[in-house]
Formats: sequence, C-alpha cells, structure tokens
Amino acid sequence: MAKHPKNFSRKARNSDSPFKCPAVSVIIPMYNVEKYIGECLDSLLAQTFKDFEVIVVDDCSTDSSPAIVESYVPKFDGRLTLLHMKKNSGSGTEPRNLGLAYARGEYLYFMDNDDTVTMTALEELYSLAKEYDADVVHCDKYYPVPDELWNNVEYRRQLKPANYLTGDRIVVKEPLIWENNFEERVRILAQRNFLIWNFWVQLVRRKFIIENSIKMVGVIADDMLFTICEICCAKRYVIVPNAVYFYRLRRESLFNKQVDYVTDWERNLRMLTEGTRYLDEFLNGLDFFSRRTDLKYLLFEFQAAGKLRHLCKFYDQIPPHAFDELLRKALSKGDNVAFTSFIFNAMNIYRLQLMQSQQRIAALETELKRLKD
Repeated sequence: MAKHPKNFSRKARNSDSPFKCPAVSVIIPMYNVEKYIGECLDSLLAQTFKDFEVIVVDDCSTDSSPAIVESYVPKFDGRLTLLHMKKNSGSGTEPRNLGLAYARGEYLYFMDNDDTVTMTALEELYSLAKEYDADVVHCDKYYPVPDELWNNVEYRRQLKPANYLTGDRIVVKEPLIWENNFEERVRILAQRNFLIWNFWVQLVRRKFIIENSIKMVGVIADDMLFTICEICCAKRYVIVPNAVYFYRLRRESLFNKQVDYVTDWERNLRMLTEGTRYLDEFLNGLDFFSRRTDLKYLLFEFQAAGKLRHLCKFYDQIPPHAFDELLRKALSKGDNVAFTSFIFNAMNIYRLQLMQSQQRIAALETELKRLKD
C-alpha cells in the first residue's frame, strides 16, 4: 500500500465505504479555481460510465473552491472525496501524490482542476484498458480550448482534436500496442515526433504504479518524467487515437505564471537537474537499463532537451564564467561523476550550439543589410 503523506487533513472521504473498490479513481489537485472547478465536476457527473470515484485534493485554496467541492459531495452519492493539504505545496505534485495514496480504483485518471472531459471519456478509456489488459492507455490527442472561447458554442461545434507536437496531423489511427520492446520504445521516444506527456491523456493501472514505485517529482512539468518511467517498465503500453479531454488555455495557470529572473533560472535548472537525477535513480533499478546504459543516456538527452530550451533564454544574459559557476553550485549534491558530467556537458554543448546559430543569423542579417544598401 502507498503511504499517506503527513501534510494533509481530511474534510470528507469515501474510502471507508463498504462497497467494492471502483474501476477508476479520478484525482484532481486544486488551488483557487472557484471559477472552474464546478464545470470540471459537472463533466464527471455526466459520465456514461459510473464505476469511478473522485478525489479532489485542495492545496490550501484561499477562495471558495473547497466550499464548491463540498456542495458536490451529495451529487456524487458517496463517490467524491475532498482532502486538504496542511500547507500550500505550490504545485500539483504533492496533491497528486496524496490523491494516489488514497485512491482505491483499479485504474487512475488525473485531471487538471480547470478542464473537462467528454461524456464518454472514462467509458472509452476503461474499455480499452480492459480490452488490451494495458498498464497504460495513452491518448495521442486532446481538445485545446482558449479560455476566452470556452463557452463559444460555434467554436466548440467546429473544434477538432489536436496534438501540440503534430497539430491535426494523424499519427495513431488505431490502438498501437507496445509490449516488452523497450529498446524500440526508447528509440521512438528519441524521435520526439508524436507522444504528448500530460497526466490527463493517460489512464494508468494503480497496481502498476505502486509496484514500480513511480511517483511525481517535485518539479514543474514532471508529467514527462512520470511518463518516461511508465514507458520504461510497463508490460503493455497502449497508445490510442481517442480524444476525450478539453484543455483550457489560460495565461494565469501555474505553468505560465511569470516569476522574477533568479527564480525562473533556479526553477528551470532544478527541472533539469532534479529530473535527470530522479530518472537516473529509477532506470538504475531496472535490469534492462542496467545492461543498456546507452539507452539510459539517450533518455537523459531526450528529457533534457525540453529543459535546455527553457534555459536558453538565460544564455545571453549570463557570462560563460558565471554560467559555469552557477552550474557547479547546482551540481554540488554528491552526485556521481557520470551524472554531473552529463548535465554540465549537455548544457554547455547546447549553449555553444545556440551561440553558433545566433552568430550565423547575425552574419546573415548583416549580409542582407549590406545587399540592400
């Protein structure tokens, strides 16, 4: 059994129910979303599939969000649990881990608190999970909806599913089954051509997560790490063309929140170092990757690429000597030599490549200007 984190209190819960465990546990972290949480819960009430529980974990909201959730408890007829963190964690990681600890479902489904799902979402995903005996059912598309157009009926009527890597290009036309073919999985991942990472495109077997000790890491965008770990140990991973999720695009979300320069640098660097550190520890515990370190480092490079893109905006602002000093301080936590070398070299190689690209662009602009003159 998963251990219950200490940083929580309980206002309402249903896990003492005498009824059998549900097929699906829907876990929703929540912080100050009084404008949205009702719509989120309404979409769950409307599900054609009823064998599920909902666990909302409040991260110390200061608005009426908890009261709104409490008003929904009777509507779910004992299937809605509201948990409270004792102190604000600042991200969805700890609330999700707490929800996981209290979940009883055969499968887990993670939602964001400002989004909704189609009426048949859980029915579709659970049916596919049972049909293929899948550890993970992973949708390759979703419905992105700008906040300002959320209630626009005409826009909704014409809305098509998308994948932010491929747009509306169809990649998966029918269920794609990955069985015990880990080398092939890693090589497909390294191509970076179609798989999106968000928690809310996946239905995951709870027992699989617990037995493999897969957890959310306390960094922003930890859904990529979570998914990589799933892919690296799932006996059967199924990617499907279904689109069941409406994702609200809003500027004030946690991920888009603007922070000061130093905080932004530290946050992005932590995403890179802590993420790679966790992935290193996780893969070292798997027999396949202990024999194939080449594939392990390929995964390091894959997950680091996105973080390096986030950090590139700092390269012009930090002199090389200061940049290297910041890296040395960030990597002074007793890490092994291989890990430290990878991070240090990856960032500096990326920086040099970026500088060369910028120099070529600058030279081209100079030449174009000269030709015009």
